[in-house]
Amino acid sequence: MTVFFTPGHPANRFNPAHALGAGVDGHAKGETARQLSPANIAAMLSTGFKPLTYRLRTELANEAWHWNPNGSWSDAPRREGYWISDNKPGPPIDVSYGYRLPRRGNTIDQANDDGYSRIDDGDTASFWKSNPYLDEHFTGEKNSRHPQWIMIDLGARRQINAVKILWAEPFATDYAVEFGRSTAEDDLTQRLPDIWRVFPNGAVTKANGGEVILKLADRPISERYVRIRLNESSRTAMAGSGGDIRDRLGYAVREIYFGAIDRRGRFRDAMKRGPKRDGQSVVYVSSTDPWHREIDRDDNIEQPGFDFIYRSGLTNRLPAMVPVPLLYDTPENAAAEIRYLIA
Repeated sequence: MTVFFTPGHPANRFNPAHALGAGVDGHAKGETARQLSPANIAAMLSTGFKPLTYRLRTELANEAWHWNPNGSWSDAPRREGYWISDNKPGPPIDVSYGYRLPRRGNTIDQANDDGYSRIDDGDTASFWKSNPYLDEHFTGEKNSRHPQWIMIDLGARRQINAVKILWAEPFATDYAVEFGRSTAEDDLTQRLPDIWRVFPNGAVTKANGGEVILKLADRPISERYVRIRLNESSRTAMAGSGGDIRDRLGYAVREIYFGAIDRRGRFRDAMKRGPKRDGQSVVYVSSTDPWHREIDRDDNIEQPGFDFIYRSGLTNRLPAMVPVPLLYDTPENAAAEIRYLIA
């Protein structure tokens, strides 16, 4: 590093009161009250940092956010579905919580990392589902222009010539099974494979869902990273769905098995599976359905409540930088938050 210094001639100027600030974040249950005690708040204010930013831990956790504990479910009698927090001022919000997503696809998250993928949990009753808001019904653009995907890290190179997919509904009617290569062998959490190729027999059209075994190649191919690219949806819903259009948008998969078919026609699974993060092959997905239930509240993803933060004085009567839930929530819940803060 080279430093140029000329007395009386600064290269740049900035106002520390504007350029530097403080932040608040989500933590485990009860930590908001302990960390943001009156004594701690006084100490924080004494540092002189003026602007405040609010960090959203629910997004890191792959969880939906009930930023206001009061709100409504899309399926009110069952206390489940898609949640919208109440945008009208009411009782002060001191804390709020994240809610685990039963249709989760990612194995890993960047919060407590104590969840798991439903794609290789060994339970054919559970399933992953993509975010219905990314369907062409909402985007106005063809699904094939913005395909959803499921990527699996097998942990090491495995001999692969087949895949078994247990589809839920909606299923993909047009999809491709691919293997990935990277120009450099980096940590996948930082860098994805940048070269993807379709297996010789990996392109599928006019599919019908259900249980499918695909012979991807005549001879096994040694690969570590595999992906299923989902191009078109059946737009069908599972039996018992309540008629919400979001039930039939996107894609849903119960279980995926990558492996090889031997000379005797036996399929040998190359993946690890189980209902624990460390017991399954690592799965990454393009999106996850924010559908959840009242019982899915995660007490260890606790966010400071908006009213508590503004009442504490931490904002120094300046505008705070506040996020809205985006990746694992609904647009309606995000819009309601904005209306609440404006009110």
